[in-house]
Amino acid sequence: MPDGNGLDFVREIRRESSVHIIFLTALDQEVDQVMGYEAGADDYITKPFSLSVLKLKVSAYFKKRQGTEQERIESGHICFYVKEMRVVMEGREISLTKNEWKMLRIFMEHPRQILSKNQLLEQLFDAEGDFVDENTIAVNIRRLREKIEPDSSKPEYIKNVRGIGYLWDKECRK
Repeated sequence: MPDGNGLDFVREIRRESSVHIIFLTALDQEVDQVMGYEAGADDYITKPFSLSVLKLKVSAYFKKRQGTEQERIESGHICFYVKEMRVVMEGREISLTKNEWKMLRIFMEHPRQILSKNQLLEQLFDAEGDFVDENTIAVNIRRLREKIEPDSSKPEYIKNVRGIGYLWDKECRK
């Protein structure tokens, strides 16, 4: 901030308001993040950051505030029960790992939207992903496809957009 300290500004706002505050900053040290949260930030994103991730975080915040988080999302033969963390396909429950569940939720909440590997990594691990193997997303996609696709070699739900990322290629009803 050109006129002062962002931490002081947030403390001042917190005295009078409960507005949601997200730090967007180049200060990426752990101590900076801790100070930001202690000052009253609700979230902390370091530069460079993904605009898509910022949009998703803001969207998630408003869904929580309005209490409009949907109980279930349906797409094709899949019924995704958000609050129960259950997935049912053609009448049978499917067992998913935590990452598969999170990935399925991301796709079903953003149908027909291309998501890059980096966007998926940021959402799955809520970090820069420096410690994550480059093939992590591809492996998780393959495993998820094996569980939800009628024929995982010819995917109907999760399509690969060569050189860009992946997309959920079905309509979703909430």
